[in-house]
Amino acid sequence: MHKSRRRLSCVVPTPPARSTGEQTVIVVVVLVLGAALARAGLPVVVIAEVLTAAGLVGARLARRAPLAPDAR
Repeated sequence: MHKSRRRLSCVVPTPPARSTGEQTVIVVVVLVLGAALARAGLPVVVIAEVLTAAGLVGARLARRAPLAPDAR
């Protein structure tokens, strides 16, 4: 059986986008919250569940938030 070779097209990789200040704040808050829960003695599974639930609630609220009116 003969395998045919497929030629890949040239794809120029794009550099990753830099994170904004808002994204950095969210990451720091999540890390601090996780560290605080771990220091309180909660198991890793519970910490993961709390952070996951908070992320899902935050995503849902962000999706439902009304758009800001246009500045005129």
